[in-house]
Amino acid sequence: MKEQYLKNAELFVEQVAEQGELFGLFDENQGWANCHAHDNKDATAVYLFWSDAKQAAKLQNEEWADYQVQSIALDVFFESWLDGMQKQQVFAGVNWDQELCGLEIEAMVLKNALVENFQQKEVETAEAE
Repeated sequence: MKEQYLKNAELFVEQVAEQGELFGLFDENQGWANCHAHDNKDATAVYLFWSDAKQAAKLQNEEWADYQVQSIALDVFFESWLDGMQKQQVFAGVNWDQELCGLEIEAMVLKNALVENFQQKEVETAEAE
């Protein structure tokens, strides 16, 4: 099962880096969809993000029925989200499934993974030219 969660996280990084946006569930009164950490006792919360709006929409049920799928620009996520999440010890749950299972990733680990993805693409582009 953990192997699938790792694949989901890798897919998240690839897709988000390519499309320049990610998705979350948002409610004006409740804020962004989040839950308690399952695996990390140091985490104050886990905010949920998806690389595909349809995946996010699958969790618009029960407690998040009134939430709307919202796009977050990747540059805004980098500039306004990740550092604050790290300071508050909020982890990212990326591409979690409908049972709310997936990897809980430290904000700086996610940021580094995205940066590495960009750097790898730059190297590949330079080599192709």
